[in-house]
Amino acid sequence: MTDTTKTRATYTAEEKTEIILAVMSRKTTIQKIAKEKNIAATLVSLWKKQAEDAIVARFAGSRPGRHKVEVTPEEMKEELRAARTAARTAKTRATRLEAAAKAAKARVAELESGIRALAGSMGCKLVKAKKTRSRKG
Repeated sequence: MTDTTKTRATYTAEEKTEIILAVMSRKTTIQKIAKEKNIAATLVSLWKKQAEDAIVARFAGSRPGRHKVEVTPEEMKEELRAARTAARTAKTRATRLEAAAKAAKARVAELESGIRALAGSMGCKLVKAKKTRSRKG
């Protein structure tokens, strides 16, 4: 006697999702994808039904339209306080960054002046380097 047991193929959630999305988006039919993937068409139909049931279950408790959110005055005050604090922090940081940028520009100007003086004492002429564009390719 020969052993005729078959091993079952297993499919990951990602593979099942890919197959079901292809069927649900009407990119292919159940029969075509079943033949292509060597899966029984009834199994693909079962997966599709499970996916549809899961989608319906997910939105079953939802009401149509926008939901109004009740916010207490205390919550509004706290949110406003937090926003004001964040704005103050951002303004302080911006001021510090502007001061640092100004100091950096002054330092660069000072260094350029020193380099020009050094080049002049050595009898050299400074030439500004041309900026080259990098080509995207």
